Amino acid sequence: MATGARWSDWRSRAQHLLGVHRRRLHAEAAQADRLREQWRAIDDAALRARLQACRVSLRLGVVEPARLGPVRVQALACVALAAQRVTGQSPYVVQMLAALAMHEGLLVQMAAGEGKTLAVALAGVLHGWRGLPCHVVTANDYLAQRDAELMGPLYRYCGVSVSAVVHGLAPQSMRQAYGCDVVYATSKQLLADHLFDQIALEGATDAVRRRLRSLRADATGVRSRGLYAAIIDEADSILIDEANTPLIISAPQPNPLLLSAVHAAREVADELQAERDFRVDIQFRDIDFTDAGRARIEALTHRLPAVWHAPERRDDLIRQALSARELYLRDRHYIVQDGKIEILDENTGRVMPGRSWSYGLHQAIEAREGVEITHPSRTMARMSFQEFFRHYHRLGGASGTLQAVRGELWWTYGLLTLVVPTRLPSRLTVPPLRHFADASAKWQALIQQVQVLHGQGHPVLVGTRRLSDSERLLARLAERGLDCAVLNAKQLEHEAQIVAEAGRPGRITVATNMAGRGTDIHIAAQVAAQGGLYVLMLEPHESVRVDWQLFGRAGRQGQPGHAQAYVALDDDLLRRHLPFWLVPLRALLARGSTARAHLIGPLVVWSQRRAQARAFQQRRYLQQRERELKKQLSFSSI
Repeated sequence: MATGARWSDWRSRAQHLLGVHRRRLHAEAAQADRLREQWRAIDDAALRARLQACRVSLRLGVVEPARLGPVRVQALACVALAAQRVTGQSPYVVQMLAALAMHEGLLVQMAAGEGKTLAVALAGVLHGWRGLPCHVVTANDYLAQRDAELMGPLYRYCGVSVSAVVHGLAPQSMRQAYGCDVVYATSKQLLADHLFDQIALEGATDAVRRRLRSLRADATGVRSRGLYAAIIDEADSILIDEANTPLIISAPQPNPLLLSAVHAAREVADELQAERDFRVDIQFRDIDFTDAGRARIEALTHRLPAVWHAPERRDDLIRQALSARELYLRDRHYIVQDGKIEILDENTGRVMPGRSWSYGLHQAIEAREGVEITHPSRTMARMSFQEFFRHYHRLGGASGTLQAVRGELWWTYGLLTLVVPTRLPSRLTVPPLRHFADASAKWQALIQQVQVLHGQGHPVLVGTRRLSDSERLLARLAERGLDCAVLNAKQLEHEAQIVAEAGRPGRITVATNMAGRGTDIHIAAQVAAQGGLYVLMLEPHESVRVDWQLFGRAGRQGQPGHAQAYVALDDDLLRRHLPFWLVPLRALLARGSTARAHLIGPLVVWSQRRAQARAFQQRRYLQQRERELKKQLSFSSI
């Protein structure tokens, strides 16, 4: 009861604050647009002078004459005019509204294709003028580099330095990049560098003092200038979807006993059979031994090194070996690249360089794949993304899919969400999902549809959840003589070219979730006249927000487009997240297409809600666990 009442109080307060902000921000955005029009005729020298005056006023907090409005309004009008001249893009009122909201520390929900990249840059200039570090957080390295280069001319025209910090930068280059006013980077990169700075500063245990010390950049070995402002692009992905796992900085710790044990554990696991010796819990991704399995393991224990003969340690070792075989699949959860196991991010479909699984799982997978086994690691520093983003003094951001997580964003981060109206009405057509009894029938129908659309000259983007599915689809299309481009974790070097060509007539592109966020597929007038880009989704995701991110590649900025979802009764989503008492219903629906047509939609929605509820509980548990761990560490350091 107390929790419900507290949540109700928070929600009422949020709605009141949002109403106050909404009225004022709409008025200020309209005022900035009028000022921009008044100043349209001034020359470059006069515009640069106005930009410099606004920069000084914002930094010093100077109050301008009331007739021109608050200084942030004048500053935004100047930056919008600069954007029009430098980039050729004239910011719309909705983009200026979004920029003001982000600058004030709100999240904004903008429809796909409404110009988040430019709106973020407008807010970035206003932050950059303060002289304190501003981080623009992107979904991946490709977008960080792309947006920093794309918006670089605007930043430089306004007197703001900009850079991109990506994986693999040399230490000196990284420090130089962090020295810029505005830095584009991923959340993983920023948190990893923050943790490295914590290690470098050692004794600075107080978070505020640590930030101030690094802001002065007088600490040897510190990479960044500290945490002040952050603008988060694709905020729901970064603040919600990626918040389930803490980031851990670790160092190799030689353990030859473990290296010999994982090989022996694999041999033991190879003699165990599913259902007879163990059961796989797909929903919770766990292995549970049967009585017969425990007896068999007991009989095979002599194969393990003596230190692993204790029942609890032995069972954990064998469980990891079975997980490596049954639950972690090549080209779905990881790839083998240059003789190493590289983890795939299931939210984005991208490789996570330098990341490894804990508690011997990574070594178990290496043994399974027959690559060189690495030493396990000891933890040097760790932090959850939830805690990390709460360290920023100013936080804002944007996304096209915040509608299902506004309450959690307010509850966890204290962030309000402003819905920005669309500039043009949407022309994206999304018919009811196509449903099939099994995956085989679904694949056949999707491939046939791709062939038909290609024959009609339409560009087609097919989205898959797994890398293995993207390569399988490539082979199936090739069998029919259809040439297509594949965008997945193995094709990173060709990403820009593949995206640039995806909107051409008759082009077929197959992509993992890499194409879901921030990917802007341009279509020619000829394609728009024929109906625009066609997006086909092979399988629903656990989050409906991810589905809509993929759909949002079509029908951007009022252009026509089509998005079609395909689902089979044996898809992962339904197998893992339907309640057990509904499992027999799947068999019944497989025999009747009429009943399936009525029930498949609600079942998919139900499964996605259950998946998201479970993910929310995991995030809450992580948040609580991190607080408890922090208290324990604080107590032990006294």
